[in-house]
Amino acid sequence: MSNPTATETPASFTRGLFARAIHDELVFPFPAPLDERSPDEAKVIRRLTRDIAEMTAAGLIDAERSDAEETIREETIRAFAERGLLALTIPKQYGGLGLSATGYAHMLGVVAAADPSLGVLVGVHCGLGSKAIVLFGNETQKARYLPVLARGETLAAYALTEPETGSDAQNIRTTADLSGDGRFWLLNGRKIWIGNGQRAGVIATFAQTWVERRGERVRRPTAFIITPPAEGFSVLGTFRKLGIRGSTQAELEYSNLRVPVENVLGDVGKGFSVAVHVLNGGRHSLAAGCVAGTKGMLNMMTDYAEKRVQFGQPIANFEITQRKLSAAAAELYAADAMLGVLGRLADTPDADQSLEAACCKVFATDLLWRTADDLVQVAGGRGFVKPYPYERLLRDARINRIFEGTNEILRLFIALNGIAEPAQRLAGLGSALKSPLRNVGLLGGYAAEKLMQRFGATASLDASLDERLQKHKAKLEKHVGELATATEKAIVAHKKAIIEKQMILERLANMAIDLFATACTISRTQRMIETNASDAGLVARSLALCDLFCLTAGLRFRENRIALESEAVDEQRRVVAAQVRERGGYAIPSAIAAGEGGAP
Repeated sequence: MSNPTATETPASFTRGLFARAIHDELVFPFPAPLDERSPDEAKVIRRLTRDIAEMTAAGLIDAERSDAEETIREETIRAFAERGLLALTIPKQYGGLGLSATGYAHMLGVVAAADPSLGVLVGVHCGLGSKAIVLFGNETQKARYLPVLARGETLAAYALTEPETGSDAQNIRTTADLSGDGRFWLLNGRKIWIGNGQRAGVIATFAQTWVERRGERVRRPTAFIITPPAEGFSVLGTFRKLGIRGSTQAELEYSNLRVPVENVLGDVGKGFSVAVHVLNGGRHSLAAGCVAGTKGMLNMMTDYAEKRVQFGQPIANFEITQRKLSAAAAELYAADAMLGVLGRLADTPDADQSLEAACCKVFATDLLWRTADDLVQVAGGRGFVKPYPYERLLRDARINRIFEGTNEILRLFIALNGIAEPAQRLAGLGSALKSPLRNVGLLGGYAAEKLMQRFGATASLDASLDERLQKHKAKLEKHVGELATATEKAIVAHKKAIIEKQMILERLANMAIDLFATACTISRTQRMIETNASDAGLVARSLALCDLFCLTAGLRFRENRIALESEAVDEQRRVVAAQVRERGGYAIPSAIAAGEGGAP
């Protein structure tokens, strides 16, 4: 194991995998639960969880109703405020609960499992809008806004995304210029997909300001606090959506919106850093919500499969149904383990969690979507119609693979960061890889100063493990070596062009995600063995889940590794895609009616 000095860049478990470095000290031993390391916080979380259950039983939380009415009722928001559920991330000195990153992510999961739309509302208020002020507000700003937000007197929002540039903070088009007397900034521009945007009274937003860099005047993003209603601030409308219909996403317009100079959040010209760091925990909490949602869906699927009788027996007796149940359970066990490790990283000052958060987000959101689809399939016709909840759960699940960075972009982020150090070592390409990282929206900022990390870990997993886990340890070590070899081959073969080989990068990322998940699963199982010696049944169940996940993850890893050995399929995909683009779609005559479906 490595022991980096205080002056070295913090190690990343996932980044190390690409260079044959297993930083097992970041994953082993598995973190103790909050009850052990923070009993007071655990007590608060148990109280809040009971509150959620009571509000659900009383009808204050009603996912079906919020979906049908396409709004969250004001009485529900008031009830959340009274119970402290809008103060989760706000420090105690400002009237908040001051939960740790682990505690907040867990609670957001509890809320999202009860109603995904409420999860969005709370996540935007606590994890984005309020969090921006917690992280970057000065003492005056914190004292002015955080108590109001903690009490739920108004909601917070976070307005970054724009119609033309999406969430690319470096290239937003909204501008901010100082007034002639220097007392105000005048903001002009539009924002889109802004959660809570139509009802928030405190919004963290971003605009391009003039700054001097190396003797030149250039535009750089700056963060601001705005407080609607205000002259020059307009809500252009809200959007009707496929899912999470109770939450509201608004389009905003600023037209000479006057913002006092004291409402700059952080430093002028440093808004990119604000945006990146505020979103740092978003993937963590989103993954927690997806894990909690998957647990609920698996319980529903199991209950339905046991009760639904076909051909004289419960459909749970059928092997295809058992495949769906077991797959969801094993992947859920791994996702839970990933959350445990990520929580420790998030609660450790100066730890590098960016790649692990991305892995968690991709893994958990894909899992939720697959489980929702399987739930609908197991429910059959009832899965497709109201008043059964299954179709709504499927609709609500879909957005998560888009939220907080699409899974496609996050896979590129993982791979590009992972190959940077081997590229520098093998071909001197490290500096060439910085540019694409800087241009992948908010993603590149995580690692710009960390790309050239030198790894000090070994290629072996040195943690002490139960003999029943040794086979998984050996396979993990073997696969880490294979990922590093595949990375090196790709770099040597493509050199600078590797940054454009997205299908290769996607496979490398998928391999790394499964390796991180496998390491977390082994670590969690080791802890289950050590702390539950008197409960043989629990240990046996944990080992069974671990065995199934490690086996299936290993098969996926092998499939990706083999696919990397030949680019013939990728080249044929490029050929067919070019044909589709040239002809504007599927340009082949119908096999049945020759005059239909032909070239346009």
